[in-house]
Amino acid sequence: MKVTVDGVELELPAGTSAIDAVFQAGSDVPYFCAHQYLSPIGACRMCLVEAGTPRKGKDGNFELDENGQPKIFYFPKPMASCTMQATEGMHIKTARTSEVVAKSQAGMMEFHLLNHPLDCPTCDKGGACELQDRAFEYGYGASRYGFDRRHADKHYALSEFVILDQERCIHCKRCVRYFEEIPGQEVLDFIERGGHTFIDTREGGLPTGFQGNITDICPVGALLDNVARFRGRNWEYDHTPTTCTLCPVGCSVTVDARNGRLERIVAGENRDVNEMWICDAGRFGHSFANNDRLTQPMIREDGELRAATWDEAVAAIRTGMTGLNASDLALYASADLTLEEGAALEAFADATGTRSVDHFPRQPLLNSTPATLTDVATADAVVVIGADLMEEAPVVQLRVLEMLKGGLLPTEFLHGTAIADLRMVERPARKREQLAVIGSADTELAGHAGIRLTMAAPEALDALMKGGDPLLGATGDLIAGAKNAVLILGHEALQGATEQTLRAIEAYAQRAKLKVLAIPAGANSLGLATLNLVPRQGGLNYAQLPQAQVAFLSGLDPVGAGRPGRAARFTVVHDTHFTATAAQADVVLPALTNYEKRGTTMNLEGRLLPLQQAALNGHESADLIRALTAVAEGLGLRPPVRGLRGAQALLESRLGSVASLPERGVVAAPTKRFEAPLAYEHRPVLWTERMLPTPLSSRALTPEYVDRLVEAGELPMYTPVHPGGDD
Repeated sequence: MKVTVDGVELELPAGTSAIDAVFQAGSDVPYFCAHQYLSPIGACRMCLVEAGTPRKGKDGNFELDENGQPKIFYFPKPMASCTMQATEGMHIKTARTSEVVAKSQAGMMEFHLLNHPLDCPTCDKGGACELQDRAFEYGYGASRYGFDRRHADKHYALSEFVILDQERCIHCKRCVRYFEEIPGQEVLDFIERGGHTFIDTREGGLPTGFQGNITDICPVGALLDNVARFRGRNWEYDHTPTTCTLCPVGCSVTVDARNGRLERIVAGENRDVNEMWICDAGRFGHSFANNDRLTQPMIREDGELRAATWDEAVAAIRTGMTGLNASDLALYASADLTLEEGAALEAFADATGTRSVDHFPRQPLLNSTPATLTDVATADAVVVIGADLMEEAPVVQLRVLEMLKGGLLPTEFLHGTAIADLRMVERPARKREQLAVIGSADTELAGHAGIRLTMAAPEALDALMKGGDPLLGATGDLIAGAKNAVLILGHEALQGATEQTLRAIEAYAQRAKLKVLAIPAGANSLGLATLNLVPRQGGLNYAQLPQAQVAFLSGLDPVGAGRPGRAARFTVVHDTHFTATAAQADVVLPALTNYEKRGTTMNLEGRLLPLQQAALNGHESADLIRALTAVAEGLGLRPPVRGLRGAQALLESRLGSVASLPERGVVAAPTKRFEAPLAYEHRPVLWTERMLPTPLSSRALTPEYVDRLVEAGELPMYTPVHPGGDD
């Protein structure tokens, strides 16, 4: 259809909202309530436009003006463009070409600012506030109201993580719609009416899981991330877009750092993966990147570990390897390595000739191409077996819930995702009958399922594939009646799966014409499976660590998990923190967190995603590539990979070029995967102890707390000011 915006004619798909027509034409309107992934409701009334359409006469033809063109009949008043559908021949005027619209928007801005406090100098949202920006662009520039504004609670805790400043709330209703439409939790709503309206939650506060997303979508400083509150102004942060590696989903995030400290994580948009949502663990569980980090190597002398230089650590490795061969060195690493680090580890194992190499956690994988997250969201039936998605891959649960709403994915325009997709509605009906959840434990997702069965996942999966089980009859019928079914398999279903079971699953998927999404055990398990990082013939796996003469462990803490963590003669640990395993090691090398790395990871759908290096102060910490270079020097070997580019060159023959991936990533072509018997059973837990934020009381900005930051060099510009006099 043809639509004209401020004199610019353009072609648009049917059903496009007027606000998207405006942005598609290169014009602009302010808005506070509309959001790309939420239903449009026209609450803020800021996106006003003049709109008119041609009209047909009694003869069925368009009425014409004096120039012989279709006459445009405008609505008598400006209309909210976010809730209005653009139609064939519609003409739209914004403030750029209409004085009426400009005056209306300025008047609406006055209403928004009527009771809004002048907190900009102290508000955490300052510099990134939509209200601040739009008031400057579309407001009158001066206030006509001299009376006292409404006063309300400015530090109202909705939960431990989210603080509400009730005075700043402009009642856009984004947060309320978010909980209703995305995680499907009716926990937040408006209370009272008129000027007394405020936002509140039910007793007990907001549920942990996805609550932090409301701090991103709040257009003002009303909802604040309590972990990052008062940590800095927006323009003081170094913003680094990267990929979260706490689970296999690979959500797009932006890491905000200040003075070398990670202060805040906000969600980034990736339509194909997490849309604009991340879990609370990915948002709030980053305190470990700052606290109690290893900052320099340590070596054991006279039975005690002491701080040392890298040269001393290399010398200690050389001494520890006396009388041993390089092939005696066992190599064990965490499954959240980047692909580049994994390639370097594989090349190092080949160079030393060791057969003992492994990564953990891992579990059996299918050879078939996994379903994508878009496949999950647009499916007409989803069966989840043996998966607690809130622990294994939280955002997959959001995509399943999106499927229950009908799988409506917002349209994409030149200006990005549709600002107002008119197909989305408030309080959407969910088709519970399209979801089956089966497992031995009750999960949060089971509460949204039409079919819920409590039974062991391996037995349920086997019975489903064979058919005929009366308990699984409804599930079988659900799959049989679907055109785009997806089977999601979690830890419980995959952990003990044999080769025969895996091939049976693949055969069943082909027979039933469904796609399978198997949740990997680690953040990059699927990617590392494309590398030969499993025990070679005769080699020792991770559980056989005590049998190795010498061992190198990166990112693993077996002692902390109640397992043996020392090799027979000599142990080198490469980690971010001084773990229980590091305390028993002979040499400890400081490691970078994944927030500080450049590289690539592969998520659960086989998508290659880029990692960028955030501006954190890692002191003398090194990634695995540099750590292996030091170990190679101690062994007297030339390291096969010395840097990122060398590792990427090794990956290119298997996965294609990973040097310049787009932010949305690229799904890799299927390639060979390396398998081996599992070492230990892995139980997925999303929140680990070191991820838990420091209690609020210990983060209070007391003089003693600030002095500790100064002593640590984290506030270099701060000069203590001691109170005195009457101030």
